[in-house]
Amino acid sequence: MPMLPEWLQRLRDATPTPAQGTPTVWREACPESRPVLLTPWLAEQAQPTLILTPSLERAEQWLAILLRLGLPENRVLRVPSSLTPLLEPTGVEQETLHERLRALHALHRGDAVCLIAPIAAALQRTIPQSLFGAELVRLRLPDAEPPDTHEWIYQTEPDALLKRLAEDGYEYQEPVRLPGQFARRGGIVDVFPMGAELPVRIEFWGDEITSLRLFEPASQRSIKQVKHFAIPPAREVPMGNETVAQRIRAEWESLMAQQPAGLQAELRQRLEDDLRPLMQGAPFDRLELYLPWLLNERACLLDYLPPDAWLVLDEPLMLNTAYDRLLEDLSQSLDSRAARGDIPPLSATLYIEPFERVEGRASTLLLGEPVLAGGRLYRAQISQAAPLGNV
Repeated sequence: MPMLPEWLQRLRDATPTPAQGTPTVWREACPESRPVLLTPWLAEQAQPTLILTPSLERAEQWLAILLRLGLPENRVLRVPSSLTPLLEPTGVEQETLHERLRALHALHRGDAVCLIAPIAAALQRTIPQSLFGAELVRLRLPDAEPPDTHEWIYQTEPDALLKRLAEDGYEYQEPVRLPGQFARRGGIVDVFPMGAELPVRIEFWGDEITSLRLFEPASQRSIKQVKHFAIPPAREVPMGNETVAQRIRAEWESLMAQQPAGLQAELRQRLEDDLRPLMQGAPFDRLELYLPWLLNERACLLDYLPPDAWLVLDEPLMLNTAYDRLLEDLSQSLDSRAARGDIPPLSATLYIEPFERVEGRASTLLLGEPVLAGGRLYRAQISQAAPLGNV
């Protein structure tokens, strides 16, 4: 547990403890005091905690206060949304992908992190955790004990590793300086994993890994040797392949047929432009548009939380309102793009999980009245929600 100021420790002793396995309501905690009241409790958690906020701005406020009060930077992670390719014809910023994949990887490992995410970031669809785990490239030294029961590779051809990295969305760049890049010089492969603080230098002797070293991207100097290292995929959706591309072609043709005849030629040209990288399994800006066809299973950030992890709702009514506004804005954007021939008609619900997913967690702390849009009570079985008291 991190060392917190003495006055925060005293505050912890005077603050009620949320009840594990059931929703707890703190009605009387004002927005400004909530991060302060929760800091000592968050510092004690041995499981991940996810704090949902109505907006990115509110998430930034939580992050700043928690860090200022002493929670370590590696335990407090911001999770932005990556919905930009749906809202406008552009790709996801690398920094956004970096932060999201860092959060997914931390949850997959079971780290005791505190994630702070706007509702849009938490309920947008992402890669299922089982597929995320299967896509991890786990490397170790020959004499190192595997850190878990998964298979950790110590023997592979460098070319095979490069091929795997490209299939996972990494791009070749010499020298490696930013997350999502890899390069090779003879028997040395450099990779900057998405979500990692530093890149890793992998040295081979033939097809055996002989060294794993973290290095400083600016100076390219090695700073630390490690015995094992896991590299996550570079995108939240898998790269395509020829089979998937042909299925997308058939299904999008039927969608494009619903559009005015004057738009269909442009739509088909845009589709053909996207099908080329989809067939090759290469990353491109509009990749996330095809998420519903690249991922059969629906999943979001909530699915990465262990069963006993805590979910904190910063003002349930505002969260519900922000979710409704998200669906409305996304629907309007998709409709507008369809009207000008950028995409065929697409539904926002293809990309966003229902708000009811938030209500499926057992251990939940509600900050504010447990009321949702239309006066509906959060998880209707809550009838006597406990107040915070005079803290």
